[in-house]
Amino acid sequence: MEVSKTTSESDSEIDPAFPRLDASEIAAAAALGSTMRVAAGATLFRTGDSPLDCYIVVSGAIGIFDITSPTESLLVVHGPGGFTGEVGVLAGRPALTDARASVDSEVVRLDAAQFRHLLALNPLIGEKWVTALIRRRTLLLARGRGGLQVFGRADDPATLQISEFLYRNGVPHRWLDLADDDVRARLGRLLPQGPRALPVVSLGSIPPLEGPSLDDLGRVTGVLHPIPAGRFDVVIIGAGPAGLGAAVYAASEGLRTLVVDLLGPGGQAGSSSRIENYAGFPEGISGRDLALRTYVQALKFGAVFAVPRSVKGLLPGAVGEHAVILSDGTTIAARAVVVSTGVSYRNFQVPGLAALAGAGVYYAATQMEAVRCRNRPVHIIGAGNSAGQAAMYLSQFTERVDLIVRGGDIYSSMSDYLADRIVSNPKVRVRRRCELRKVGGVRLLETATIEETTSGVQSEEVSGGVFVFIGAVPATGFLGMEVARDPDGFIYTGVNVPPGAWPRTDRQPLPLETSVPGLLAAGDCRVASTKRVAFAVGDGALAVTCLHDLFDA
Repeated sequence: MEVSKTTSESDSEIDPAFPRLDASEIAAAAALGSTMRVAAGATLFRTGDSPLDCYIVVSGAIGIFDITSPTESLLVVHGPGGFTGEVGVLAGRPALTDARASVDSEVVRLDAAQFRHLLALNPLIGEKWVTALIRRRTLLLARGRGGLQVFGRADDPATLQISEFLYRNGVPHRWLDLADDDVRARLGRLLPQGPRALPVVSLGSIPPLEGPSLDDLGRVTGVLHPIPAGRFDVVIIGAGPAGLGAAVYAASEGLRTLVVDLLGPGGQAGSSSRIENYAGFPEGISGRDLALRTYVQALKFGAVFAVPRSVKGLLPGAVGEHAVILSDGTTIAARAVVVSTGVSYRNFQVPGLAALAGAGVYYAATQMEAVRCRNRPVHIIGAGNSAGQAAMYLSQFTERVDLIVRGGDIYSSMSDYLADRIVSNPKVRVRRRCELRKVGGVRLLETATIEETTSGVQSEEVSGGVFVFIGAVPATGFLGMEVARDPDGFIYTGVNVPPGAWPRTDRQPLPLETSVPGLLAAGDCRVASTKRVAFAVGDGALAVTCLHDLFDA
């Protein structure tokens, strides 16, 4: 639950993942929680336990252990002033490790409600503690220690979907490729009779899941929670940058906030290996890490997330009386709704592409996809920033990356700094005036056929991965006809709502209000939005300003 090596107390002094609480901070926590003594060797929590409490060490020491590896390992020892926990405490997720008293110890125990109350009452403690929780989860994700084990095949789209779901929701896990003899032997020991379906997901003492649905996985990992009863001030559909931005601002300003998403925080930005032009992060940040930070921020303020959940439709009413219908039939009452469903990369008609989706054909370039084509040549289709970032990232995993560009100049469609890096990277070959014509393979992608359009010459080439980044379409198909959209499906808002589509005569639509009063749109899914992460987050903030104007009217 903490790191992939044993951490000493000297590490704790400099690593923000392991700060120490001083005497006054421990006293503040003790006033809310309960103080208890534990004997050496006593277990405070086990892998898979839920709900998960926090423990502050008053005296003695607590060891954190990873039991999901073949050999149990000690990850960190918390001494006096140290505390257990990571993002899972705020998110209501199960423990990813075991915690045991190293010696006779005195600890303060806080349940999740007490923990949130402590953060709200003591912002200085909150700043120290939340930073530590995020840092610990980041270390877990980066180093692959603790968490779930996913047994599956590289050619299995279901395995990739499970991995993507865990990745999006910041659930530490390890993909174990069943092409490896040792991995098959481990699975055999776990399930002597053999798996009934793949992938198989294992976590601590919880019975293994065989071919789980996202709902099954959501329940085991604590990602899926019951939706609280009662009307929400705002339901936000989509947890990309715009939806997460709206969630932070809405929850921090006292609005009862629900966020609904099929996969988890991040949206299209969550598939970006590195965002380098987002203000405040000069060293760059991955889309997943940015989403994780914003997600934790929204949780801290009390936003509720419904994942994995999809929206089947909306029943618009008067302002304050909207209904959001989920795919499982659940109806959620809302004073207002913000649609922030973003866009998805466009498919195009190439033989073999649909059949091999998730088995060598990908629409994202994260660690989940990269490890599946390690040391094999890959082809990236597209010439925008997403394609360029994918090329740079994937070049860390293989010696040859072909960037397939329909036009003749990547500088016209890609940021200059990124195009310069592409051109100077010896592992990336920019192939101008070329197009993908066909992909081949039985269960897993094997070849890509590329045509040089000026000559018409085609070549069938070995490929370990085809990554498609060729424009985007808005995810707005679930909306009814009453929501005005342009021919491509982007939502009209504010002054762009067509004449006659706005039903009220007493006022004009607010800047992000659609043709349905009380239904707003933010981010990439709306007409005239700038397709940048910072703009999407700003749109989310503007949506909350519109909500206040709407509720005060």
